[in-house]
Amino acid sequence: MTDEIVLRASMTPEAEDCELRAIAKVARRQIEAAGFRLRRSPRAVGALVGSATHRAAQISLEEKLRSGSLPPLSVATDAAHEYLVIALNEGETLFGPPTFNRDDAAKQTLALTRLYHREVAPQIRPVHVEERLEAELAPGIVVSGQPDQVAREPDSIVDLKTGLRLRNYNAQIGTYSLLARSNGLAIKIGRIDFLKRVGTGKPQPPPATSKTPLLLAEERARDILHRLARDWIAFRDGSAERGLGRHDPRAFSANPHSILCSAKYCPAHGTEFCQAWRLNEQ
Repeated sequence: MTDEIVLRASMTPEAEDCELRAIAKVARRQIEAAGFRLRRSPRAVGALVGSATHRAAQISLEEKLRSGSLPPLSVATDAAHEYLVIALNEGETLFGPPTFNRDDAAKQTLALTRLYHREVAPQIRPVHVEERLEAELAPGIVVSGQPDQVAREPDSIVDLKTGLRLRNYNAQIGTYSLLARSNGLAIKIGRIDFLKRVGTGKPQPPPATSKTPLLLAEERARDILHRLARDWIAFRDGSAERGLGRHDPRAFSANPHSILCSAKYCPAHGTEFCQAWRLNEQ
């Protein structure tokens, strides 16, 4: 089994819900090398729309960082459309309300990109755009994150989110903050810019901004990351203290009560890597 694992900042919200599902998604190669077979789950269309919108934001802010001005809107929308088309053609996509087909996805991506370019991007003064930050948490365990931008005044982490509702991303922002400061960047404020994905026949709501209490977010991030590292080491090496041999999936906590505990969302559901899902079969 390949020893190194990368714990991504973006996995921390999922790890709060179900640690085993989060690990199964980021460490598929290592888990399968240990002899387990994981399920291939389709990508959710919401994630693809979000990634396409992120791509447009990245292109726009990189130009603003270089020149001081945003590019024309067409540059952003072309980048988003190109990303979405490629992503939709790469594999199976799970559609669902309010995005029922590829045409819906394209229209929603366009609406979100326009909204970001018009109302969010003009307020941002980027210093770094989509720059990956990394730090070693333990031997063979790296923490990695890629916040959208670090704004110049005041020093802050700003992250763009899209979706049906704004979830709790405190631990993710806390991880970004820890990584930024470990790489010599002074951080004072954490912020989420949220763009809601709505049906194509509905008006697009304005952006919603929420600030993150950084000290509390960093504390939560530390708790999650250190637990993930501890449990990965127990899975990798075994733990006499916990009565675990090498490659024992019981090293990770699982949440069969999660609404995402299903074959649709979890690559470990129905496999030998997880037993918790069996509790829902009774």
